[in-house]
Amino acid sequence: MMTRLRQRLPALLRAVAALPRTVTAPRRSPPRIRFVYLHPGAATRYRVWHQVEQAQIAGLAADAVALHDSARLYDLSQVDLLIVHRLPLAALTLPLVVAARLRRIPLVFDSDDLVWDEREREYNFLDRHHDPVTIARLLRAARGMRRLMRLSDALILSTPFLAALASADVRRPSFVSPNVLSREQVALSRVAFDERQQRPLRAQPVIGYFCGHAHVHDEDIATVGAALRMALEECSEARLRCYGEVTLPPELTDVSVCDRIERRPVVDWRDLPRHIAAVDINIAPLVDNPQRRGKSAVKYLEAAAVGVPTVAVRLEPYRDAIDEGVTGVLAATRDEWVSALIRLLRDPELRRRMGEAARADVLARFTTERQAERFARMIGAIGRSA
Repeated sequence: MMTRLRQRLPALLRAVAALPRTVTAPRRSPPRIRFVYLHPGAATRYRVWHQVEQAQIAGLAADAVALHDSARLYDLSQVDLLIVHRLPLAALTLPLVVAARLRRIPLVFDSDDLVWDEREREYNFLDRHHDPVTIARLLRAARGMRRLMRLSDALILSTPFLAALASADVRRPSFVSPNVLSREQVALSRVAFDERQQRPLRAQPVIGYFCGHAHVHDEDIATVGAALRMALEECSEARLRCYGEVTLPPELTDVSVCDRIERRPVVDWRDLPRHIAAVDINIAPLVDNPQRRGKSAVKYLEAAAVGVPTVAVRLEPYRDAIDEGVTGVLAATRDEWVSALIRLLRDPELRRRMGEAARADVLARFTTERQAERFARMIGAIGRSA
């Protein structure tokens, strides 16, 4: 079936493109918003459920449907705006596009990652981490997402950098809706922060690195391997704690520091605030390429929410979020990373002050409560542009 669909895809795309475009605005006020997603996970949580929460806080009706929920997927009778999260044009999504067009429902593509560019093979180092079959599947998905973006009436991206890339690539109106913390995350982080405040000063400060299941962060931590080793050598009492599936660079397997490096498994997001609160410094390194520059500053948000200061790479996601020297530290070169880490390791008062400033910043700017009104204005603007 998929082979036949691919053979007929050019003709199908021309037919869909010829269908009537949307009317000038959603038909009901406030509009009823439907999100469609493929898999649960961190990206879906931030891009679907957190935006649903923002909509509901702002007084908009919003729900979410999984792509494989066939009983609800194509029933758009109670939908005024359809937002698809990181979905390719494929057998299940093509009828959804057609149904939205026929009902004159604006269709919006949402992403917080550079998922539509086949240069993902280079940017995400796919040949190092995947077999040829998996690589082919990932690149096919990227092409499918680009096709669906081109059929959309508008795009929602998580950062200005990503929105600019998307707008230039597919020539569709682009809007920015940043990743923010949910009410539940804020509540869990408040508990972890309060517990952290009761903890006595630690004689052995801990640097924390938090990542997920995939090895896509191997290259990121490798960019600061030498800096971490030098900081650990200079501060002999310090430790490094790494969460998740990440291969440590050779510098961190050196006998001079390897006995002060702890490995921990991935933890559930509900437990994450407590684990972040148990470290003293959070790090957020990234490889410098367009895919990484399009990331969100989630590592900063999650650490700041529990009062932990972050040393982050001086690239867009963190450069745009962090007030240098106040709510965190930015570093580009090895020497800048070493200097920032040593300064924070040796100065617990600076860590406390910077962590509390970061927490105040995130609670003031990067929560569903704080972003709800902005989200509602964006939805109105999308309706007017469609």
